Amino acid sequence: MEINKVHSDLKEIYKDKNVDKKFNFTFEYEDGDEKFLLMKLLKKGYWSVMPFAFSADNILAFQLNPNKERFQDTSIVSFNNTYQECFMISPNVKGIIPLTNLIFMHKEYFRKRLQDTIDEVILSSKPFFDYFGGGDLEFFKEFLLSESNQQRFENAEEHKENFYKEFWSHYYNTPENTKAFELFDKLIQRLTYLPEYEDVDHDYGLWNNYIGNVLAKRAYSKIKIEDKDKWKHYWRCAQLPHGFDADGNRFEEYTIHLGWSNSILDSIADSFDSEWESKYAMFPEEVKKHPLFEATEAIRKVGGYAGDLHIKAAVILEKEYNDPIGCWNALLSASYWAGKKGDLDLVEMCWGLAIDLSRTHGWTEIHNVLSEQMEFYYHYKDKI
Repeated sequence: MEINKVHSDLKEIYKDKNVDKKFNFTFEYEDGDEKFLLMKLLKKGYWSVMPFAFSADNILAFQLNPNKERFQDTSIVSFNNTYQECFMISPNVKGIIPLTNLIFMHKEYFRKRLQDTIDEVILSSKPFFDYFGGGDLEFFKEFLLSESNQQRFENAEEHKENFYKEFWSHYYNTPENTKAFELFDKLIQRLTYLPEYEDVDHDYGLWNNYIGNVLAKRAYSKIKIEDKDKWKHYWRCAQLPHGFDADGNRFEEYTIHLGWSNSILDSIADSFDSEWESKYAMFPEEVKKHPLFEATEAIRKVGGYAGDLHIKAAVILEKEYNDPIGCWNALLSASYWAGKKGDLDLVEMCWGLAIDLSRTHGWTEIHNVLSEQMEFYYHYKDKI
């Protein structure tokens, strides 16, 4: 039994074809028990992603998004088997082969091999792009072979962040991406810079999660700034789906670094304290009464928090706030905490509520994927 149809189809299309050195990922896990690795992902609470490939011991998956009608248009995340969290690696399926290869572009041997074999890579990629309805590697080929880049390749390590920005600007050519990199430049130029919340209260598209985490972490590090001047960054972070794009480093370059969401959230949750009068007073009434306030407070106060108050918040957001996206995000957060605690009952509860939510709001593709992957989960739950 396969986890979903897309993964099953790709395995069949690329059966007996070695694409690891061409794509820097494979469709069959070659270093162990594939079902065990996929079940680890689901048991950690990540039922909201749709796996389709493996890069070393990490799982590549589409991040299901209620705001997108087709999964092909959603971002692709890597479930890191060491950190056991998800990190965005590509804005869409069209960019996944170039961006997984870009990781090693500063290594001369790797780069020269790609330059020598790019036509073979293009040929191998055609069934992949055909399956998803379009895409090609022409930009990637031009990048590898253009004369103007050969000089930059001589100092590839120095230019790797510029390469990263250029790839994202090509494969996610949107105003949101432009705004995100403008902010990144300011954060890199001044490592002590914390923007006023109102100056960054924008929609950054696929970067929303990452930016919310980065700004909350930077705000927390500013010990000379009082919480009353930082809480809006904290509140933005608290409302995002937990377990995605937690950068554990100081923001010194564009590339997403690995970190733990629980570390960031445990830090900021200290400010959400209804019993600490001076801190509680800084929040406006609508925030104090918001169901995610109590849930965020519990992260720090409740030992071994397993996400139950995020489930409660999700139900309230759907029924009382008429906020299905907020409900979806709260369910993802609840499942993240349940997965960290190893509470499979709560993971399954979140999953079931998400299936109901997707049915109610006509998110047909999400509903089908969640249901299909739940069958896989229950089939192997007691076997692996």
